[in-house]
Amino acid sequence: MLKSEFLDAELLAITVEVQRLVELRRSPTLQLTYQEQWEILQTRASKLLSTLSQKCIKIHNAASMHYASLVHFVEGQDPLPIANTPYFPESEYLTREARIFKLLRQTILKQQEDAKAREDHLLQKQLELEAALKMKEDLIAQLMNQQPKP
Repeated sequence: MLKSEFLDAELLAITVEVQRLVELRRSPTLQLTYQEQWEILQTRASKLLSTLSQKCIKIHNAASMHYASLVHFVEGQDPLPIANTPYFPESEYLTREARIFKLLRQTILKQQEDAKAREDHLLQKQLELEAALKMKEDLIAQLMNQQPKP
C-alpha cells in the first residue's frame, strides 16, 4: 500500500478523474450521474488518505516502540524529570579516561620536576667547578708572578 508506484498511480488516477469532472462542468448539459461521480471520487480519495494515514501512524508507532525499547524505556514509568535533577559541573564527572589522564598528567609533571631538579643540580655543580677552576687559574697566575725572574 505504501509503495511509491501505487501511490503515484492512485494520485494520478484521482487527478485525471478530477480534471475530467471539471471539464464536464463546461458542457452545456450535465449527465445525471455528475453529482454521484463527484461523491464516488471524494469517497475514493478519502479512503486512500485514511488508509495511508493509518499505515503511516502504525509505522510511526512501531518505530517509536522500537526506539523506546532501545533506550530501555519502560511503559507506565514516567521518565525522570530533568528539571529536578541536581547540577554537577563537568569537572565532577569522572570517567576512567579522565582518571587515567589525570594520573598521566601527574606522572609527567613529576618527571618534569625531577628533570628540572637534576638540571639545576648539574648547573650548580658546573658553576662550582668553574669557580674552582677560576680560583686555581688565579692561584697559578699569582704563583707565576711571585717567582723570581732569572
